[in-house]
Amino acid sequence: MSDLAEILDVLVDAVTAGAVQVLAVKQGGALGAAIKYGRELVTEADKRSDAAILAVFERRFPGIDGEIRFHLEESGDSGGVAGSLKIAGADPVDGTNIFACGSNVYAVQAHYVEDGVPQVGVVFQPEAYLPLDETERCVGRLVTGVRDGGAFTRRSEYTGSGFEFGPARKLGPRPAPDGKAYVACVPFGTKMEVIEREAVRRVQESNLIASNTGAGSAAANVMMVVFGVQHVYGNFGAGEDLDLIPPQVIAREAGFTVWNEHREEPRWLVKKQPFIVAPNEAVAELFLRTAGF
Repeated sequence: MSDLAEILDVLVDAVTAGAVQVLAVKQGGALGAAIKYGRELVTEADKRSDAAILAVFERRFPGIDGEIRFHLEESGDSGGVAGSLKIAGADPVDGTNIFACGSNVYAVQAHYVEDGVPQVGVVFQPEAYLPLDETERCVGRLVTGVRDGGAFTRRSEYTGSGFEFGPARKLGPRPAPDGKAYVACVPFGTKMEVIEREAVRRVQESNLIASNTGAGSAAANVMMVVFGVQHVYGNFGAGEDLDLIPPQVIAREAGFTVWNEHREEPRWLVKKQPFIVAPNEAVAELFLRTAGF
């Protein structure tokens, strides 16, 4: 096992560097939005954030463990030893569509995984509390998790060239609701197959959901569960590794149930699988069973 504390430090530096580029693009006003394949949107912020994160990975990871290879959304696979099961990954802008619309709840995130098991996750939402269009010193949150080491959040404030971070606060579980209906996000998505859409439809028509929520970013949706904005996030088709490995570590360490369709913690030896975060196993089981899993 590599040194997870050192790896966490690298991931925090990487998402910080990426977020600086994202905010620079946003301040400049030229998003450069385009379709990269299918219906996938990419912006100049995605590209610049990806390059900044990769530069940190390339500079710092070889000194920790030369086997660690890199997997990023825009630049793909590089570094390390081919075939190594030690992988540092990143999504330079999770929620590109909503970012391009001007949203402040997108995320810059990174992770470390060994043999498919998430070990470290970092989710940075630099505008979560006070957006850049309100003040140049936008306020957000950095959320981290290390396997068996807990989950923590720190307030961030943009300085124009970097970020100032407040003290760390430990995250913990929240009480499950007593009723039979939940505040939840169970989204449809363009990446979903017909059978996956049917799973969502079954949940939406079951009266399990008292109120539909959602933020348009997988990481942001998991953070909404962790911070008490919603009870459940169920991604029954569009759940992908780069989007969900970082918040998986955080939610697990904060005491939530994180399952795939087999009622197991997801292992990411595959790119895509169903994914649910719930306050406990009983609620997770209820949603998965209703979806038909």
